[in-house]
Amino acid sequence: YEYNASVNASYRLQWAAQPQTPRTFHLAGEYIHNSGERNNGFNLAGGAMLLRDQVGPLSLTGAYARIASLFAQDPYFGAFSVGFSVGATQYRLLHERIVWETLDDPDIPLDDISTTQPEVGLGFYYFKRLRKGRLRGDNFYAGLSVPQLWAANVEVPSMGNAVPVTRIPHLYLTGGWYHFFNEDSFLEIGLWSKYTKGARPNVHITGRFQPIRRFWVGGGFNPNGLVHLETGLNLPGFISEAGNLKIGYAFDYNISAFDLPFGASHELHISYLIDTKGR
Repeated sequence: YEYNASVNASYRLQWAAQPQTPRTFHLAGEYIHNSGERNNGFNLAGGAMLLRDQVGPLSLTGAYARIASLFAQDPYFGAFSVGFSVGATQYRLLHERIVWETLDDPDIPLDDISTTQPEVGLGFYYFKRLRKGRLRGDNFYAGLSVPQLWAANVEVPSMGNAVPVTRIPHLYLTGGWYHFFNEDSFLEIGLWSKYTKGARPNVHITGRFQPIRRFWVGGGFNPNGLVHLETGLNLPGFISEAGNLKIGYAFDYNISAFDLPFGASHELHISYLIDTKGR
């Protein structure tokens, strides 16, 4: 629908049956600048993101900026993009939330422990809207990204000592296909895979169907036994005739008999998109 600016927020409650369940909050904004007919096949996209992740006494807070180049005469019909993210991440340990086995241990910290490290990420993305053939109007996309470009060796100070914490880079791969029945109705089939050293590849297969502009429903499966369900609403014309409010909810549950009963996961996502150049 040619929106070129958006603000997005999401909140995820993972493994709700656990007392120290992971909780993640994400806030981001992005803008695509199309310089018009004389862009020489080059456009720019920029954005910023805040991330807050809490798992029991451990937390991660990050602030990032990103910029990407889109090589295309008209991004509506497809582009190849290369992007970078630069920011900083704070790692923090809340000492009062830790239950110590030996209360008289002299190495027990008396204050919260925190350290901040720089982060650099790199990503590639390609998408195309077909103009000919039986699949005319359909979209294909594929992306590859590494949010932490190098392994971060973080030393957390504790009672005069340094506790080493190493972050291992993660590799993310995504791809998919949109089949449009008309301007407002489509079927999407997608794949999302993530890999890190020391763990087997993790793959999510998803499908999403939007029968009308204002509503969609979807689901997916992970071979590890995770079932995914989602639904959402679009409210075009919200606040501005050129804007759209998007609200989505997702539910995950592990049905594998060999995994621990961590419980369900819930995620709420809200976006506002707008065409800043008008209709």
